[in-house]
Amino acid sequence: MKLTDRAMRILHVAGEGLLVSDTFGRVHLLDDEFHVIRSSPRVREGRPLYGLAVADGWVIGKDRMGAVLRWSLDTLDLVNRLDPVTVCDPSGLIEGEEPSPVSSRGIGVWDGRVFVTSGYHHQMLVLDLHTFDVLEIRPNICGNSPMEWACVEHPTRHAVSDKEGNLRFGSFTDLEFSDHVKLDDGNIHRVRYDSRHDRFWCTQDFGEGDNADIANGVVVVSVDGEKQDEYLFARDDVEFVAFSPDFSKAYSGGFDGELHIFDNSTPELRVQRVVSGFSHQLSDITVSPSGDVFVLCQDGEITRLTADGTFVRAMGFRRQAVWDIQPSREDPAVLYCATDSGVAVAEVHQRASGPTLHITEDHETGLGFTRRVAPVEGGWLAVTRDRHVLRARRGGEVVWDRRLPEGLLHTVAASPDGTRALVAGNAGAVELDTATGETLTTLGVDGLPVWAATYLPGGERVVATRNGVLAVFGEDPGKPQWRLDQGEYPKRMWAQDGFLYVVGDGGLKEIAVGRGVTRTWRELLSNTAENATVSDGLVCVSSYGMQVAAYTYDGDGFVGFMEDLPDYPKALSIVRDRDGRPHLLVGCRTGLLSLYRMDKPAEEGTFAKLEDRWLPRRPARFTLSYGAPAAR
Repeated sequence: MKLTDRAMRILHVAGEGLLVSDTFGRVHLLDDEFHVIRSSPRVREGRPLYGLAVADGWVIGKDRMGAVLRWSLDTLDLVNRLDPVTVCDPSGLIEGEEPSPVSSRGIGVWDGRVFVTSGYHHQMLVLDLHTFDVLEIRPNICGNSPMEWACVEHPTRHAVSDKEGNLRFGSFTDLEFSDHVKLDDGNIHRVRYDSRHDRFWCTQDFGEGDNADIANGVVVVSVDGEKQDEYLFARDDVEFVAFSPDFSKAYSGGFDGELHIFDNSTPELRVQRVVSGFSHQLSDITVSPSGDVFVLCQDGEITRLTADGTFVRAMGFRRQAVWDIQPSREDPAVLYCATDSGVAVAEVHQRASGPTLHITEDHETGLGFTRRVAPVEGGWLAVTRDRHVLRARRGGEVVWDRRLPEGLLHTVAASPDGTRALVAGNAGAVELDTATGETLTTLGVDGLPVWAATYLPGGERVVATRNGVLAVFGEDPGKPQWRLDQGEYPKRMWAQDGFLYVVGDGGLKEIAVGRGVTRTWRELLSNTAENATVSDGLVCVSSYGMQVAAYTYDGDGFVGFMEDLPDYPKALSIVRDRDGRPHLLVGCRTGLLSLYRMDKPAEEGTFAKLEDRWLPRRPARFTLSYGAPAAR
């Protein structure tokens, strides 16, 4: 038997095997060959399990809405579930407050007690590990920010991190965590104690100070809370750090898709090997007692490596995701979908029930997941995770394919006349001739990673850097016509109806070129905004918190909300019925395409599900590569 649902967390348990939590709130035990030994039962309230811990024969988990669960390790039978709505201190809630979704991982287990933030992030539950009785409901150690990690590996000095870059030291014995250091402007996903050198290693998501949203990596802190050193190797979130059993090696990586193997035989932070070519972004790691390394990617694939990073085997998880949806230039009812395996073509057909989707083409590229698509005459442009830019015709024939050697690629846009393509990447922006794929020019802003790029209606080029700088370039690629530091990192950007729209860390922003930000939509979004649509007086925004929100364009009124989605919504597009009324198409992980009417009254939430359709799932095709670290 194999896993069928995407893994969220992995943890190797001595004498047992590989423990895996999934998107539907289940836990599974696998052997080192990835065979499923046993699985927990499904529960009706099953949601993605982000927190995972094992202690004294029990498995403890926390889902995205704050439910806390306990299974027997011997059988994986579910024994307890604490509801996030009612297990709280009502006196500490504001009127009408409900649990908020969060992807926090933090579960502390110490001296027979479990410490975990609840669905109300400013509250913390203290549980008896062996009875699961609620011993105390108290203020969160981290204030209003969920506890992201709890490290109890030091015999007396405990450390907890939060989602605002804070690291606190103290003890779960007396719950005094008075020592504090700020290490990041975002999440500190992992804090691990290095017993070889008596210090803590911490991850960074954004970086801090002058490096914020520019460079990040791992930070080393003494047991007294003093920052000792850092190694900035990443341009995106760093998700984990772990050690070999003898602490001679450390492993770290994240959304850049590279595993950095540190030589930890001496206190100096020194990377000895970089492993790349994984199927996807890296999201978790665990090391077995024998020293084998297991790496989890965001698509659900798990790869087993030796201690030095040599490939052993992959699980072969069948996965799919829809990253982007763009209508063709010739017909808005023909949609190009960027997927984990390539590009799919969907056509909108009108039926008695309303619009419906037919998948007419599904092309596998073998070039890593397709991050974005852009329509051009007769087909599409695409950028892939493996740094390829390609042009293809309807039917899948590839016109040209170029691999850009430097930096991960993020977005692609076609010029209004279709003759040029603007590609955003960590090494800057590159403009290509869409007929041949040849480079026309390069664009950069202060040497920063470019995470989004687009064209204005007049053909001017716009780039947005990771740290939120927007620059508009006319004919001179060396000097922008206009520049705006809007302060938050972008995910996507496009021009529409005389405005520039940027979606990312600050929600959705409408920008008047030459003036600045004119509108912002972000209310109730619990995480980074991923995508958005603006149409017919309605604004829809999806977030990394598995949410989709609807707002009125005029007045910015909040009129709709969905946050119990089965997985991350990545792609949004507007399709219309035979009378021209707009429907929202949402593309998610699992290859799900969901179509919603938007005609419910605002007081009923605006969205009404019309249909779901899934794209075929396939195992990833990838080959690992090995290299030396870049100069520090």
